[in-house]
Amino acid sequence: MFIQSYNSSAPPVTRNHAVSIGFVILSHGDAALLRRLVDRLNILYEMPPIACHHDFSQAPLDTRAIPGNVRFVEPAIATGWGKLSVVTAGLAALRLLVETADPDWFVLLSATDYPVRAADLVRAELASSPYDAYIDAQCVRGQPGGAATFACEPNPKLSHFSLPSNVALKWQFYVGAQLWVPMPKNRPRWRIGRVTLPLPFAGPNPFGAGLSAYYGDHWFTANRRAMAVLLEDSKPAEQLRQHLVRRAQADECYYQTILGNTAGLNICRDNKRYAEWNGGGAHPVAVEVAHVPAILASGAHFARKFALHSPAIEQIDATMTVGSET
Repeated sequence: MFIQSYNSSAPPVTRNHAVSIGFVILSHGDAALLRRLVDRLNILYEMPPIACHHDFSQAPLDTRAIPGNVRFVEPAIATGWGKLSVVTAGLAALRLLVETADPDWFVLLSATDYPVRAADLVRAELASSPYDAYIDAQCVRGQPGGAATFACEPNPKLSHFSLPSNVALKWQFYVGAQLWVPMPKNRPRWRIGRVTLPLPFAGPNPFGAGLSAYYGDHWFTANRRAMAVLLEDSKPAEQLRQHLVRRAQADECYYQTILGNTAGLNICRDNKRYAEWNGGGAHPVAVEVAHVPAILASGAHFARKFALHSPAIEQIDATMTVGSET
């Protein structure tokens, strides 16, 4: 019976305000978005270690124009929205971060994210935290609970994941059988692609005794123990990757399933992120000035998504000085 436990020989997480935090950024668009996030992290967190995976196949980027504390995954991986390639890119950046900096905690961000809580408050919360990860995670319908310990109320801004329509959809994505039908496609070029037809019964999958399917929001924060679990090349992890490579929204299943099935991990289901989903949909709406009071009151560490010149950013920045809130 699976499940791996975290490596008890790994160094313990620092329990003081000097806790070190590193960042993994996934970027695939406008270089100005990445530069905006990096510059703000460097001010608030005083040049923290940052590992970035930028998908050069989708947008150019002159890495020489990015501050030197940012290391880039080389070679980069061509990614697609919701595909396992996004997870592969994230894990590559996480491995780079651990190999070069080995922080106590890391935060997974997109280039459209932005810090909304003062760095000293985030450090203090993580330094005294009883949890190994802050990640939105819930069992796929019909799956038994995993081996990890779960606590905290889920992030209320992610309640759409519990809507009956989404519960059914996630079962189709990760557990249900699928029929793939060839179909010609013309983007980005003419080729034979496929359309996926969901079937009303379970298909072959790696889930069962010892490995339960979980899902939730992609973005999360985790400590050194959880990082070691994610970077361990175990047989169940390989089987899960093989299963998800042809499944939709693999990035909302992989991390949750690996961490949720690891004995000894204590997981908070509030991922400390703020996003306005407007009742559901594939993407959150852009943050506006009207959202700022709720963002600041939420206790979230980061919010998304911000347009490049969002006026909400100026208001958020005005609430913080370097390392502390005014």
